Amino acid sequence: MQNDLINDFLKAYENAYCKSFDDSFEGKILAIKNAFLEPSLHLNDVFLKDLEMIIASYKRAINVAIIGQFSSGKSTLLNLILQKECLPTGVVPVTFKPTFLRYAKEYFLRVEYEDGSDEIVDIDELAKFSDQRNELKETKSLHLFAPIELLKDITLIDTPGLNANTTDTLTTFKELSFMHSAIWLSLIDNAGKKSEEDAIKANAKLLERGGICVLNQKDKLNQDELENVLNYAHLVFDKYFEKIIAISCKEAKFDLQKSNLPLLYEYLKELDYECIKKDFIKEKLSNLCELLSNQYDLFQNALEQLELKFNTILQTFKTSKLEQKIKILNHNCLDKLKLVGEKIAQEILKFIKEKDSSYYKEAKGLFKKNLYEKVAYKAPYLSSDDAFLAMFYNSEAMNKEFKRLKNEIALEFSQIKDDFSLFFTHLEEQILLFKAQFSNLQKENALESEKEFASFRSFASASEELFLKDFKQLLFKSQLELDLFLEKLNLKALANYESATKLTLGFFSTKMNASKEFYELDSTEFSLYHPKASEVHQRVLTEINVYEFEDLLLNKPVVLKIYKNYMQSFVDFIETKRQIILNLKSEFEAKKSMISSIKSQISKL
Repeated sequence: MQNDLINDFLKAYENAYCKSFDDSFEGKILAIKNAFLEPSLHLNDVFLKDLEMIIASYKRAINVAIIGQFSSGKSTLLNLILQKECLPTGVVPVTFKPTFLRYAKEYFLRVEYEDGSDEIVDIDELAKFSDQRNELKETKSLHLFAPIELLKDITLIDTPGLNANTTDTLTTFKELSFMHSAIWLSLIDNAGKKSEEDAIKANAKLLERGGICVLNQKDKLNQDELENVLNYAHLVFDKYFEKIIAISCKEAKFDLQKSNLPLLYEYLKELDYECIKKDFIKEKLSNLCELLSNQYDLFQNALEQLELKFNTILQTFKTSKLEQKIKILNHNCLDKLKLVGEKIAQEILKFIKEKDSSYYKEAKGLFKKNLYEKVAYKAPYLSSDDAFLAMFYNSEAMNKEFKRLKNEIALEFSQIKDDFSLFFTHLEEQILLFKAQFSNLQKENALESEKEFASFRSFASASEELFLKDFKQLLFKSQLELDLFLEKLNLKALANYESATKLTLGFFSTKMNASKEFYELDSTEFSLYHPKASEVHQRVLTEINVYEFEDLLLNKPVVLKIYKNYMQSFVDFIETKRQIILNLKSEFEAKKSMISSIKSQISKL
């Protein structure tokens, strides 16, 4: 059963995405359409609708828009072509929605509303829908059907005047996105004028596929004036249009030939419809590819910015002088410990004194049997309790000194911890900046994939968890290890000076007392013990564990090991995070490769 399900899935996939097409132009564009339908591209409904319209346009008439400023005579010209007064004319802007003139065997009007509904009405009702002064249901566009032969191959579009109002101009741009060519209609009085050229430049997007410039109201000029105007118009307008002709809509009502209107008909009939449609489709499909490619470029550029942030931090990390600072810290800590030992030893030596002592021993001699004699001597003496009280309770000097040394070492450790934090803080700033910049990224074109943008926004929103969590835990772990080592240093050395002093005092006091006892037993065999300064110093160093910490600070440096482990883990994490970025970039690159393949198909049309 499982095999049947897999086979059914594969068969359905092949039917949907592995279709075969013939080698005709239509077959090729259907193959291109099929390539666009690759599920991983996540195309939205607006894109798919445009794609469908582009493909369908091959079997339809070409769209030629009549474009011009308000009151240039667009509706009047189209009424002449329609051979009927269908479109309203007036001294105020009346065409406020595009009106599409299409072929049918009889006249009728289809009204398309913004809510998606439509209705068929009598053509005489056109004025009601096209006059912006009427308050009606929101109209999207009007489709006028007429039995005019020209309209079998060409759909003419009556557009709102470009200078009527901003809303109508925007409507014109929106509705004419599927325009194949254009007729720029201008009053002959404006021919070649800067104001008209500025209007042409401002609407260059509507004219980018070329067209014809028609100068209306030639009846106002005599032949010489007309020739002068046309010569000047060619001088200024030729770079924008394939052809320039002068007509008179007024004369056309009485003398068609004199009006020059047949020149316009001739131009329109001689258009290479097949070539125009093919070029239009190639351009539109290429634009779709460019839009998708730019969309993935945007994502890849954002990821490259993120990758660069990691690379910069990695370089900063590798060039850090923190290792040298730690080595200095280790030596400073050891020097301070030795200084503590030296100060304690110096203070202890001050209390090692001599005092008068005596003992009795059996007198020697023939006549001194059973007699004892007193022996006086100077005995080394150390009162450990008195010395300890004097050093730490009767004076604050020693305590203050040791507290100062302890604070200095704590400060150095704190600075090292801050240096550890700097790497993370820098990374955190960059990641949060990336998150702020892209977590609300919005598409600028309705054709772009909402799913792709939503996915990238989710990625950016999760970047803090995805890219910072491991580094944060690593920092916490490393700083905890530093704190534990400092705590050990405090307990066994820096905060242990009183105990070390007491033990040292007790050690030497006991040893001197013992030597005194042995001396008094047999002064010829035993000598009095006088501690040397070096002995006291070494004993203090032992009691405050200096030699243990000398091993931990210099021979097997714990802090340096913590740093190196931190550094290695930091570098490893960066490589892991960079791989996440590279994987996502590769996904986008694969999709761009699909688009590039589609571009290649388009280029061969």
